Amino acid sequence: MPVWGRMTIAFLSTRSGLWGGEIHLLQLASGLARRGHDVVCCVRPDGELAPRLRAAGLEVQPLPLVDWFEPFGTARLAHWLRRRRVAILHSHCPRDHYLSAVATLGSDTRNVGTRHQLRPIGCPALKRPFFRRFAAMIAVSEAVRAAFVASGVMDPRRVVTIPNGIDDRRRLPRRDGLRRLAGLDADVPVIGYVGRLSREKGIETLLEAAARLRGPDGAAPWLFIVGREPDAGKGYTVRLAAMATRLGIGPTTRFFGWVEDAASASADFDVHVVPSQAEPFGLSTLEGMAHGHAVIATASGGSPEILRHGVDGLLVPPGDPEALAAGLARLLADPALRERLGARARQRVQESFSLRGMVEAVEAVYAGARAGAAPA
Repeated sequence: MPVWGRMTIAFLSTRSGLWGGEIHLLQLASGLARRGHDVVCCVRPDGELAPRLRAAGLEVQPLPLVDWFEPFGTARLAHWLRRRRVAILHSHCPRDHYLSAVATLGSDTRNVGTRHQLRPIGCPALKRPFFRRFAAMIAVSEAVRAAFVASGVMDPRRVVTIPNGIDDRRRLPRRDGLRRLAGLDADVPVIGYVGRLSREKGIETLLEAAARLRGPDGAAPWLFIVGREPDAGKGYTVRLAAMATRLGIGPTTRFFGWVEDAASASADFDVHVVPSQAEPFGLSTLEGMAHGHAVIATASGGSPEILRHGVDGLLVPPGDPEALAAGLARLLADPALRERLGARARQRVQESFSLRGMVEAVEAVYAGARAGAAPA
């Protein structure tokens, strides 16, 4: 029996794709189910999340909602919440917060949300009544919390920071997946990136930095880029590949596209790079640290809350290819430094960013939401 008593918890997501927020939802829902709670996930039946939730043994409630407010779907959700006697409705997408607020009107279900974005809330005066319906809002970093609180849509006392966590006890994968596909030996240094392929992720800065790195023979280091662009067919990946060719690093740059277990794929990296303009948190940063890699990230958003410069990784200014190249050169030239930073990084994850710790902290937020007075 959970410390706070068994709860019926529903998760809501109307997104069709699978990105960091959806992976977080899957991990959190699985963790709460293992702790004995009755967990069900209301998701789009045609989305990428539904089959993965089922594969994890979680109950799925198909909810054919459109990407924005839809009255009939909201009414169906409201009816289902009452019939199932859901104690907590936890929403993650920005648009789903408003849907949740309406669906729980007149019910005993408490709203809890998670904020995964750094950008401020637009039109706060219009959205304040919706957020007033929330018992709590969880921010994935202090940077995210500060941006959300500054919007003035919710009592700051109801906004709490709970960093993402990952399962650091899992068995680490073998170091041969992507290298084998690229035809590389295990001792060839590889710089790697995992994540969404979009401009704000700083991949162009990474390519420019890699082009500044040359070995004694004039060859550029190998660069593995794992991920896909959010809008298929828009051609951003093609433009990145063309940029790599133009910079002279095309032969040593590999675009692997979507990899089902991207976290395991990164086992092939020697240096894990997170070059984003600003990461709200940085799940990819945690994954690299959990592998025991040397991680270099930008000193913006939530990354400095995870990675301490010179202690368990390196931080560089965002959008600065020269600084990124200097950091990469330092790591590539010093295997002992990579090993030392990687070992400390893995220890940091185990001590401060475990999945169990995150689940227990969220569970306590739910208990507080149930115990408090219903929001007006």
